[in-house]
Amino acid sequence: MRRPTIRQIYALAAALCAKVDEPWPETFDNASELIERVRTEIGHPEPRLEDCIYRGRPKWQRRLDRELHDEILDELLAPRRRKAAPLR
Repeated sequence: MRRPTIRQIYALAAALCAKVDEPWPETFDNASELIERVRTEIGHPEPRLEDCIYRGRPKWQRRLDRELHDEILDELLAPRRRKAAPLR
């Protein structure tokens, strides 16, 4: 099963804002405030974002990402060499 696209998530959020007569948040802070208000109104049990411990990605994963990034750059930026057609 495929996950929803970013466009679908934004469309859903916009529809929900319209349904409850909330303006679309214009800034990061406005969006965070709206999310927190809605969470507390519905009694969401999870802790607030500020109360959570930030867990960075493991060192091996950061290294893997860096290596993959370098490999992709090498592939994209390397001069393309065409093989000459064999002579008959």
